[in-house]
Amino acid sequence: ETFSKLPLSTVWYHGALTRSEAESLLTLCKECSYLVRNSQTSRAEYSLSLRSCQGFMHMKLSQYKDGKYVLGQNSPPFDSIPEVIHYYTTHKLPIRGAEHLSLLFPVLVQTL
Repeated sequence: ETFSKLPLSTVWYHGALTRSEAESLLTLCKECSYLVRNSQTSRAEYSLSLRSCQGFMHMKLSQYKDGKYVLGQNSPPFDSIPEVIHYYTTHKLPIRGAEHLSLLFPVLVQTL
């Protein structure tokens, strides 16, 4: 049984990856590469890890009480995490330091 609401078929969802594991995956990737993982601090939340020109950014994907998801503090609410991710593939991120970035290159889960 998985606790996650995200289907594992979601190619950019890496599950219980740690922050440092996410960074080592992103090290090999170009700017605007991203992945989603379980938050290490809160079971109910997810983190979006992004490769930027400055290095790495980790942003919280939080779920509101009404079930909607937001990215950081300034994002509109979405019904699901895939919708959040899809939106930011064509819009700039609402995150300080990443205003010029979109989610361009999903880091795919390596399936054995």
